[in-house]
Amino acid sequence: MSAPAAPGSQGLLGTGAAAVVPRRPPTVPKPKWHAPWKLFRVISGHLGWVRCVAVEPGNEWFATGAADRVIKIWDLATGKLKVSLTGHVSTVRGLEVSPRHPYLFSCGEDRQVKCWDLEYNKVIRHYHGHLSAVYALGLHPTIDVLVSAGRDATARVWDVRTKANVHTLTGHTDTVAALACQSAEPQVH
Repeated sequence: MSAPAAPGSQGLLGTGAAAVVPRRPPTVPKPKWHAPWKLFRVISGHLGWVRCVAVEPGNEWFATGAADRVIKIWDLATGKLKVSLTGHVSTVRGLEVSPRHPYLFSCGEDRQVKCWDLEYNKVIRHYHGHLSAVYALGLHPTIDVLVSAGRDATARVWDVRTKANVHTLTGHTDTVAALACQSAEPQVH
């Protein structure tokens, strides 16, 4: 037989306090149904996987880079191929279109970062310094700075015009697979 609870004490069920009420999971409103997206167009032309896409700021064309080592520029409205750029010796992994200059920047598994002049469709600058594949590119929106990153666990900041490696951002212990640039702090993330 158990002893009665001392006066003023609470029993196991908390008779003097509010009882524990089981929680109900929060309810999330069900989204309104809409018709599924429809495929508008399939554009084919690469001989390997497409690894990157960049759209020109004026929405007139876009570029694709693929495992076939080719960069292709397509008309956005019609889907027709405008030009193919060759120069990488391995998979093209990143593309970035300059909003201020007629330049397209590319990078790839061949450790190369290139600047293409789109008025002549030729490489005009190479940025050397990565020790392994380069996977991502970012252009600063207000100054002529390009940032590249990749499998060597670094992000390198380049002066677009002089090709100088202005900074090498270290501290990562593994591949840097993506990056972004903005005019507000932090400018690279």
